[in-house]
Amino acid sequence: MLKAITFQPGIRKDTTEYLAEGGWVDCDKIRFKNSTPSKLGGWVSENIEQSEKKGAFSSAFSSAFSESKYSLLFTGSIRAMLTWTALDSGKYLATASEQRAELLFNNQIFDITPTRTTANLTNAISTSVRSFSNAFASAFGIENSTLVTIKHTAHSLVVGDFIDVISQASPAGGITLSGTYEVYSVIDSQNYRIDAGVAATSAVSLAGGALVIDYLLPTGFASNEGITGWGGGSWGTAGAGGAGWNRPRAGVGSSNMRQWSLDTWGEDLLACVRGGKIYQWDKTNGVTTRLQTIANAPTQNSFILVAQPSRHLIAFGSEVAATGVFDPLIIRWAEGESLTGWTITATNTAGEYRLPKGNSIIGAVQTRSEIVIFTETDVYSMRYVGGNDIFAISPLGTNISITSPHSFIDINGVVVWIGTDGFYIYDGVVRSLPSTIGKFIFAQDSLGRINFAQKEKIVTGINKEFNEVWWFYPLYSSSENSNYVKYNYKDGVWDIGTMERTAWIDKGVFERPYAVNASGRLFLHEQGYDDDAAPMTSYITSGYFDLDDGDSLMYVDKIIPDIELDTNKNILISVLVKKYPHPEGTVTTKGPYYFDDSNNKISLRARGRQMALKFESTATNADYEIGKTRINIQPDGKR
Repeated sequence: MLKAITFQPGIRKDTTEYLAEGGWVDCDKIRFKNSTPSKLGGWVSENIEQSEKKGAFSSAFSSAFSESKYSLLFTGSIRAMLTWTALDSGKYLATASEQRAELLFNNQIFDITPTRTTANLTNAISTSVRSFSNAFASAFGIENSTLVTIKHTAHSLVVGDFIDVISQASPAGGITLSGTYEVYSVIDSQNYRIDAGVAATSAVSLAGGALVIDYLLPTGFASNEGITGWGGGSWGTAGAGGAGWNRPRAGVGSSNMRQWSLDTWGEDLLACVRGGKIYQWDKTNGVTTRLQTIANAPTQNSFILVAQPSRHLIAFGSEVAATGVFDPLIIRWAEGESLTGWTITATNTAGEYRLPKGNSIIGAVQTRSEIVIFTETDVYSMRYVGGNDIFAISPLGTNISITSPHSFIDINGVVVWIGTDGFYIYDGVVRSLPSTIGKFIFAQDSLGRINFAQKEKIVTGINKEFNEVWWFYPLYSSSENSNYVKYNYKDGVWDIGTMERTAWIDKGVFERPYAVNASGRLFLHEQGYDDDAAPMTSYITSGYFDLDDGDSLMYVDKIIPDIELDTNKNILISVLVKKYPHPEGTVTTKGPYYFDDSNNKISLRARGRQMALKFESTATNADYEIGKTRINIQPDGKR
């Protein structure tokens, strides 16, 4: 007897696999189209011809790329990304990490990290040479003669910071510095080292003549750091940073990872580093110009956004206008159509407002006619009303949660976000967004749960072509975004998977969605069906369904799949059977069976009361779409 098996769209992880009968219970790299599962679109690294590589990089960095092409690599772990089109139709992509702010234009990456200070030094360079081989030096940890010492009293640099050498009057030991270098080591408060990328030809002390160096914005933390001083680690052990329980060190405390907020002002870029200044990149000054501090703006801010259509630059979490003291619940805005008009007067539209509830503002998002503001526990609406008030701010909901400054997104006037206890939606009313995977990622004992110590890394992306919202998050066993939850907002279905992405931007300015991984590699998504030219493993598993209502054992000898496959491509099908629905019950797996467009059926021998199906694709550039499956069954007794 042939029996048709159909499954409801979406993944169910909030119940047992037996109660999920008629649905799907597990997957990776799939999407639901027309209520049926299919393979996720692939991605490729965005490449650049070697001859096109430009910008201010050290010779050491340049020499690392000797091939004719190389993948686009941004610096650090990207936490914010923005695309826009200039008035001359030029297309720009900006990124920001714990190390740099960078700009992609015409397949070239430009460092636009703001300068914190400029050092004007004289005869500050010292070099050294070796009297033995490089191999000997490496074997015994002897410092490389490519290292250059720079003397600058009270330089305030730390390892991992970046400097940009603007000019050097004369060579020092055969070395002329130019471009961007990372601080290799800090000797003391007056001396630090960089790797020049080339070996010195002679040893010199305090040479080089006039030397102009821009010290860039200090490098921040890539992750949330826990308390690692006195009390960190077991008794007497070194612990993190050379200290642990009974072995204290300076700098005890926790540190927040670096976060950025980005927006546009016409064809210019605005950027704010959390806890710091607001910057502008002026397009008319060219791509080699760095972000510049906006005059008169508050110097300590949490998040920025440009209100539309009133064109007010707004800082969320900022300095009180009257005192200059930072308040994480203060909202400050400049005069309309102005970046520098922050002084509040009776004759302009600059202003401020303090939210009455919450500990700090996490972020804000522009939606159709209002801005939605998030604190850890409350949601507010901010509407432009003009007159003396300028903006009207009112509460929308309380007792909510939110995970990060990039965990929310607007979808055609509806805002959705991920909290620490579930998903939320604002469509005129703030409420919980029902899901079928919440238990999987929020329960403390689940294999898919979030690493809440690194929840600030959670980032939201949208793929409007397929009506999808993505949340990339760090798994409990990972310190970086490794997994995703995906919501099809048209069909109201959920799925899950694994993918390392720290930022995502939908197509619009560019033809396809862009995303980056934790290494800063840029990927172009929805290109083919492979994982950057390698086969992509994609699978989906059904819940267990009864064979004859589970009363008798049934015998299955044939499966007739309904699968749309590309020509000469295949899919693997496994059959899982159980006698009893207990989660720890014995599972007998048949297969996987190879199935392609030349097959009509799969012949097998399987016996059980419950059965589940798994479909898996590992073929190169292969797509699939799963329809209705039929199985041939017959009674086989009760024992």
